[in-house]
Amino acid sequence: MKLKILIVEDDPMVAQIHKHYLEQLKNFDILNTIENGNEAYRYIREHDADIDLVILDVNIPGMSGLEVLKALREEGSNVSVIPITAMNDNKTISEFLNLGIVDYLVKPFSQERFNNAVYRCELKFKTFNKKENLQQTDIDKMIHTNSQQELPKGLQKETLNYIVSALKTYKKQLLDVEEISKITNLSKVSLRKYLDYLTDQNEIEKRIDYGTVGRPKYKYYIK
Repeated sequence: MKLKILIVEDDPMVAQIHKHYLEQLKNFDILNTIENGNEAYRYIREHDADIDLVILDVNIPGMSGLEVLKALREEGSNVSVIPITAMNDNKTISEFLNLGIVDYLVKPFSQERFNNAVYRCELKFKTFNKKENLQQTDIDKMIHTNSQQELPKGLQKETLNYIVSALKTYKKQLLDVEEISKITNLSKVSLRKYLDYLTDQNEIEKRIDYGTVGRPKYKYYIK
């Protein structure tokens, strides 16, 4: 399932960057791009059921991003939101957090940090779409809580959770790095670090597949 995303951003160049990042991930459909807070508010009210995530600039013409989200929450909207802003003062961040946001991005940020924020929203939707009751580990992943040891340098919790979530749909299958790269849209170089970590944690198994022709290669067995 592809998540449907609305981009609210008054700078065309920045909006194009957001689009480029999302198109590279391939798991998301961009519904619309809006430059004005008042228009964004009206659009979200009319299409609330069709929107999975709003990438929301805070300093926009008309209603600010914070005003838009406050008004939507007062009307009972539960739409997922990731504010994007240069504002990093305690008051603004606290207000947004109390309104139930998925993540909060402070400009400037890297593409990987943007991706991690979007992955978190995707993980939330996949988790809530489960038929069975949630386990504590599922809840911890959604709210970015981890009681286990810290990850090795260079690994991001959001990316790790995203990979694990993607692999769970291929349980008891042998997959090589190239196949997993196509599933997750992550580079093979980056993936190998996460797969080695998951192997060390006994969450997946690394096996040698000799195949019928060519050189043997490693494949990963998803438990």
